[in-house]
Amino acid sequence: MRVRVRVTAPTASVHAAALREAGLITTVRNGRVIHSLTPLGADLSAADVAPR
Repeated sequence: MRVRVRVTAPTASVHAAALREAGLITTVRNGRVIHSLTPLGADLSAADVAPR
């Protein structure tokens, strides 16, 4: 799934670095930059975290 957000490149880079450091995404550079969720990132994004 592709997601586009309206943030500046430096802001996106800082956020991506934090997510990579936390083990939530991987990044591949091949002409473009592609970020993918790791299994941990996918599990956390699918978790039910609504307040009860």
